[in-house]
Amino acid sequence: MDENLTVDTGDVFVALGSNLGDSAHTLLKAWTLLGEHEGIALTALSPPFITAPIDMTSQHWFTNAAGCLSTRHPPHALLDILLETEAILGRVRDGDNNGYQDRNIDLDLLYFGSAVLEDLRLTLPHPRRDERLFVLAPMAAIAPEFVDPGHLQTIAEMHHQLLEKIRNNQIVNQEIKVGLWPEKS
Repeated sequence: MDENLTVDTGDVFVALGSNLGDSAHTLLKAWTLLGEHEGIALTALSPPFITAPIDMTSQHWFTNAAGCLSTRHPPHALLDILLETEAILGRVRDGDNNGYQDRNIDLDLLYFGSAVLEDLRLTLPHPRRDERLFVLAPMAAIAPEFVDPGHLQTIAEMHHQLLEKIRNNQIVNQEIKVGLWPEKS
């Protein structure tokens, strides 16, 4: 795809997460760095959500958020920008480690408009998004009416269904609370 071609992406959503160091500041720095790229315009950032680790053993809770942006970059180029931003902030991916691990920054491409894509590098929408309160709660804060192209439901509906599954003990409890961004210094 021609990098100079304008891509009509609709809303693009990115998940931001961290459980090492000053997580809230790291997420804000990552968001700022993304906005410094030509061809990316930041449109919304959820409040931070403090969450217990899921599917991993760690004493460190996560700070999670979701951001909405628009971009002229195609999905794989945006993925490269996310990975580059993680590297700038010190993320080292351990290819030998199977499973989840503590991390100072994690940027995931959740939705690229209504695109549905699956290849070796990227799956859109992001897999397991409907099972993760740390994804759906921040998404519901900024885009409750966004329609998931895989489920054909709004984020608000998916969020409600996940909360019901947790309440009915159909899936493991996911501890979460809304936080506040640090004041600018």
